Amino acid sequence: MFKQSNIDEKSGLELELAKDFMRWVTGHKPYRIRKLDINRERRRPDFAFYYVSGQRYTLEIERWLTPELRQLQAQAEKSVAKPLANRLVGTFILDIPFSEFKDGQIPQKEASRIVFEILQIVHSGMGHETYVLGKGLSISKVSDDGKRLYIMVTEPEPAVYLDENNQQVMVLRKKLKEIVLKSHEKFRCYRGTRVLLLDISQCGLDIDYHGEGPGIVCKWLEELLKSSARIEYVCLGQMRLWKGASGDRILAGHKYVDKPPPNYQEVWRRSGLPRILSSFIESGSNLG
Repeated sequence: MFKQSNIDEKSGLELELAKDFMRWVTGHKPYRIRKLDINRERRRPDFAFYYVSGQRYTLEIERWLTPELRQLQAQAEKSVAKPLANRLVGTFILDIPFSEFKDGQIPQKEASRIVFEILQIVHSGMGHETYVLGKGLSISKVSDDGKRLYIMVTEPEPAVYLDENNQQVMVLRKKLKEIVLKSHEKFRCYRGTRVLLLDISQCGLDIDYHGEGPGIVCKWLEELLKSSARIEYVCLGQMRLWKGASGDRILAGHKYVDKPPPNYQEVWRRSGLPRILSSFIESGSNLG
């Protein structure tokens, strides 16, 4: 029997992403999922998945966001999403282009205007469509269920991927280093197959995810993980925020938003280990 323990509401989105990813990896349901970072101290991996075969996977999920983008998202959640809590009928996504608020702040007057405009649109009988607001913002209704607005701050892809002196590329590389070092420490004393899953929905750097370039992320990971004996796999993924009647929709801040699955890409694995995703994805199956 499937058991799910120590899962709180705040971990809901991460749990859904973790479960979806593990369906791609194993093709089976676990008999148990443990939330390891129970108190959200960020000192332990996120989840452990247990299977009847004896397999165990320890999973750490990190969002690859620059500090400035994360700051803007947190501020928008506080000044826009929170005032709209329980005032909406359905689940909505507000896309905010980072270029409009580069200081990472939405002025309170502007936030109040956005809240007022959203309420007007939603209460006018908004269907499953997208409305463009001021300053390049847009709102979409994604589900008739719930009463919540999700914030998605997006950043365009770097103009030159391989220019390591490009400011955006430099910031993303620095953030990736921080994530890898932190994950290395979190996996200390944990058994099972240890996987770092990076949610790239908003970082703007997805060249390795779609296999179109020479692999700048792979290059960075090879350099960063030379001395780590704990991280065994690194995969990229896009956050799925909801499941509707028409199936899953993937939200991302780039041109591949509507591409079909597979939705995960293995970009690094420790030498000598088999691919973690190949067998099930290449079979053409989708358990989502």
